[in-house]
Amino acid sequence: MKKIYLIGDSIVNDELKISLKDKVDFSPRLDNTVNVVIDTTSYPGEHKFENIEFIDNNCSSLIPVLTSSLCISVSEQSTVSKFPERLVGIGLYPTFSKAKLIEIAQSKITDNKILENTEIFLKECDIKYEIVPDKAGLVFPRILSMLINEAAQVYAEKIATLEDIDTAMKLGTNYPYGPLEWADRIGIDLIYNILLSLQRDFGEDRYRPHPLLKEMVNLKKLGVKSKKGFYPSYE
Repeated sequence: MKKIYLIGDSIVNDELKISLKDKVDFSPRLDNTVNVVIDTTSYPGEHKFENIEFIDNNCSSLIPVLTSSLCISVSEQSTVSKFPERLVGIGLYPTFSKAKLIEIAQSKITDNKILENTEIFLKECDIKYEIVPDKAGLVFPRILSMLINEAAQVYAEKIATLEDIDTAMKLGTNYPYGPLEWADRIGIDLIYNILLSLQRDFGEDRYRPHPLLKEMVNLKKLGVKSKKGFYPSYE
């Protein structure tokens, strides 16, 4: 089994440990015996860049690094890496295991051998994946964030209740959660930062986070992780 080192978001890493149980060995430290590094930090940028520096200083340049690119593209992360050719973006977020596949992305300088080794690793772990363009938000998280943003507007305008919005989407799209419940489970802060990244990169107003999302982030109403979000409480 491959030896994996996880760094970053503890919630996502815990979900990875469950999803990959009995398929990989998890290393408590980073060194050259590790086969794959997975960094699940999505934001803020300074934490992401500190992680890249730590990884560069502690393992061989030949080891693939699967790095969350939900808020920062692989190309942008490459500007601070000593070994940008080994970076492969990946779309990991709380509840990712409910999705049917995981998205990965390569920059224009990602080494083809690194990408090939990444694909072998994912196949060995029975993970379905799709290679998508190297853009903030990737594809599904980008679409989901925009759905959540629109649902937040509908809720803020009191057009429908939380329950009605979520029920309508679950019945209409067969999603595992409605958009507002999903936002709580993923984290309002992550959704907010994905939208900010999209607005920054594309310069289009349609990606602007709804003021309600900004207010919730300011008030630490982040969803499940803070035990309060769109829904009033989580045990």
